[in-house]
Amino acid sequence: MIRRLLILSAALAITGTLLLSCQQEEERIPVLTVPETMITAAGGTQKVVVAAESPWTLSVDYLDKQAGWITISAASGNGFEDVTLTVAPNESDVPRSANLRLDTRSHTIRQGVTQAASVAHSMPGWMELPVPQDTPDLYFFTHDMKGGRYVSNAVSGTRNWSFYWDSVNYVSHWVAYPLNASLLEGNYGRYDIFINDPLLDELKMTQPYLTNGSYGGGWTRGHQIPSADRQKADSNKSTFYATNMTPQQYDFNGEIWARLEGKVRVYAKNCDTLYVCTGCDIRSPQGYTGNKTGVSVAIPSAYYKALLRRKGNDWSAVGYYLPHSKDISGNDFQMYSMSIEALEKRTGVDFFANLPSFLGKEKAAAIEKADPNSTLNNW
Repeated sequence: MIRRLLILSAALAITGTLLLSCQQEEERIPVLTVPETMITAAGGTQKVVVAAESPWTLSVDYLDKQAGWITISAASGNGFEDVTLTVAPNESDVPRSANLRLDTRSHTIRQGVTQAASVAHSMPGWMELPVPQDTPDLYFFTHDMKGGRYVSNAVSGTRNWSFYWDSVNYVSHWVAYPLNASLLEGNYGRYDIFINDPLLDELKMTQPYLTNGSYGGGWTRGHQIPSADRQKADSNKSTFYATNMTPQQYDFNGEIWARLEGKVRVYAKNCDTLYVCTGCDIRSPQGYTGNKTGVSVAIPSAYYKALLRRKGNDWSAVGYYLPHSKDISGNDFQMYSMSIEALEKRTGVDFFANLPSFLGKEKAAAIEKADPNSTLNNW
C-alpha cells in the first residue's frame, strides 16, 4: 500500500509539473491587443499593447501597393509594453490594408478613403451602418450570431449587430443591425441575465457591470437592439451584453419605446430587409448614474431610430427622435417621426453611409429627404 501511495504521489507530482509547464508555456505566448483596426481616412494615433514574457518583434506587412503609411514606436522589446501606432492620412481614392504582426500573430489594419461615396470603407459595406466619426474614444465592433467577434461571412456566418462604443461615457452611441422575417423567427424568449460583452473583456476595456442589478437611481437597463429582435438562444444572449444597454427611464422604456420597437418588427416582416440603426443622444446628457455598476454612465437626453426599408427594388427610409422622458410615455410614437435628413440634423449622425454608392447620390438624397408620413403609408 505504501509503495502504491509513493507511486501515485510521484505520478501526481509529474502531472502537476507538466500542467505547470504547460501553463507557463501558454503564458509565454505573446499577445497583441489593437483597440481599433478599422481606421478612417484621416488616420490617427493609438496605443497597442504587447503582452509577453520574452523578447518579441513587431512588424508591418503591407497587403497592397501602398506602403509606409503605418509607423510603430518600437519594433522590438522584452515583456509588457505599450507601443504607439500611427496611421498617416489616406489621400488616395483606394482603401488600403496591412498586417500588424507580433511574431507569429497578426491583426489586419484597414483604412478607408476620403471620397464621400466611399467613406464607409473604413467599416464594412453594410447598409445599416452610419458614417464613422473621427472622434477619439469611440470603437467599432460587430458580433456574430454566436455572440462572438464577427470576422467574415465565411468564418463567422451572419453578422448579428454592430455597435459604436464610447469608452468614456460607457454606452454605445448606436447599435446597427439588419432585420427581416427570418431573423425574427424563433421563440426563445429572454436570456434575462445581463453580462459583460466578451469583445470588451478580450481587450480589457471597462464596461458597466450590470449582472447584479441596474444602474441605480431608478434607471432601467434599456436595450438598443431589443431582445425580441433576436429569438435564437445565442443571438438573444448577446442582446443582454452591457454594450447594448443604456440607462433608461422606466415608463419611457416600458411604454412608448417598447411600442415603437414592436412596430419596427411589423415593418421588418412586411419587406425584404429593414436596416436599423438605434442610438442614444448623449451630447448633452441628463447627467450620470452613480458608480453602482463600477463606473458612472452618461444618461441620454433622447433616443432615435433610423430605418431603411428594402422591398424588391424599392427603397425608402424614415427616422424617429424621442426625448428621453416619462412625460411622453403615453404619447403616440408616430408624433416623433421625421425624414432621415431631419434626423441627421437633429443627431449629427450621417446615416446609411453605403446607400449613395449603391443607389447613386441623387436617389439616396431623395430617399433621405422623403416626407415620413407619405413613406409610412406604404410600410
